Amino acid sequence: MGKQRPPRPSAGSYYRPDRAQFDAFRPRQDRIGETQRRSNPRQTSPRRHPPNLPPVRSAVSKTKHERSTNPSTRIHSLRRLLTSQQDLPGTVRQEKERELAALLFDQRKALLTQNARKNLQRYHFVRFMERKKAERALKQLLRQRDSEQSHEQAYNTELKKLIHIAEVDINYTKYAPLGEKYISLFVQEGKKERQDRPKINKTEMATYDADQRNEILQLADQLSNVVRSASGAKPPMWYEVEKLMDEGEAKLEALRDGKLTTDKQLQKELAAIGGKQEAEMRRAHGNQLQEMKPSWLDDDGIIDPADLDSDQDDDMSDGGFFER
Repeated sequence: MGKQRPPRPSAGSYYRPDRAQFDAFRPRQDRIGETQRRSNPRQTSPRRHPPNLPPVRSAVSKTKHERSTNPSTRIHSLRRLLTSQQDLPGTVRQEKERELAALLFDQRKALLTQNARKNLQRYHFVRFMERKKAERALKQLLRQRDSEQSHEQAYNTELKKLIHIAEVDINYTKYAPLGEKYISLFVQEGKKERQDRPKINKTEMATYDADQRNEILQLADQLSNVVRSASGAKPPMWYEVEKLMDEGEAKLEALRDGKLTTDKQLQKELAAIGGKQEAEMRRAHGNQLQEMKPSWLDDDGIIDPADLDSDQDDDMSDGGFFER
């Protein structure tokens, strides 16, 4: 006979071990700690400190190579060198000043490029809307010119002038420098546009002259990002566009890309960099900087005749090296 299966135990005869028996595979010290925590829940084990890991490198910190090749670091080092060491030779000082001027020029050029990108995104929609408005005005003027043939000469002259202004308006919205702050053509003077402007004391403004008042108003508009325009007045760039319209579309495209304005601005700033650096160094050292000149050169830049080469001058001779 085959083997008989043992009778199946009933549901009430199951063996239910206690909870501690499930932890039989764990070390004994861990099982004791678990038992104590169950008996006394408030008693907690001491906190374990995390392992000593290397610090996470942030996005601001840079490596030694990045710091050494960073233009800002080099600019700072050159400024400290020129202001701290007064006994530098004239040639070395001139070389360092030229290097500093070139680095400042490149830094300013990169900043202008960054601002140009921001201005392009900021004023894109404004330029588009004003171009559409100027195109509608031009179509209306052309329709008036073509609809009625017989007009007085004064009326035709005025209509022709308005058509020219509308054409320049369209070209201004299209070819104004993309990187510079765009001055609107159709600014409405009202409360909505002046509500973000900083408050100006009228009593103080009355004490200023016209130039000072205009300067303060321009500064206030610049702080509030609002561009003011007098009634009927055009921005300065509008007249520049009007001049370049006679020279062709290539000049207008160069103006739009900033080739006619940014380069001039950079040249002016580069010419002023040397004066600014000299002023800073004089301010730091109390106007004690003097130009390094050779001893044989007079104050007016003329060589002393006594220092010229002569036949009796043994020090200035070549020692007979080239004599045959």
